[in-house]
Amino acid sequence: MHAGDKVPLVPAGMPMREALFVITAKGLGITGVVDGAGALVGVITDGDLRRALEKGLDILELPAESLMSHRPKRIRTGELAARALQRMEEHAITSLFVFEGEEDRQPVGIVHLHDLLRAGLA
Repeated sequence: MHAGDKVPLVPAGMPMREALFVITAKGLGITGVVDGAGALVGVITDGDLRRALEKGLDILELPAESLMSHRPKRIRTGELAARALQRMEEHAITSLFVFEGEEDRQPVGIVHLHDLLRAGLA
């Protein structure tokens, strides 16, 4: 799991011009979008960016929240890595944000498919 400053997170109102740097710097192809309280309200993936560009949108000045997908998939810290892999397969995604509890809104980390592959799960 990536934790601390390795978790890609941007404020909802951040211009995509800046959010792109976070996505690139963290190297996971995703960023979480958080509200003023730090609660995860959405995600932006490299796929979301491609789809926006295919539509001809000038994304650089748009706020992050305008491109985010709502209801990001999540997993709790105590769940097994095999369960994380199963959820990724179920939803055809490559990352899950990690939370301490079921109702928590602030992520403590993120797990990526490559992490699970390196651990020998697949």
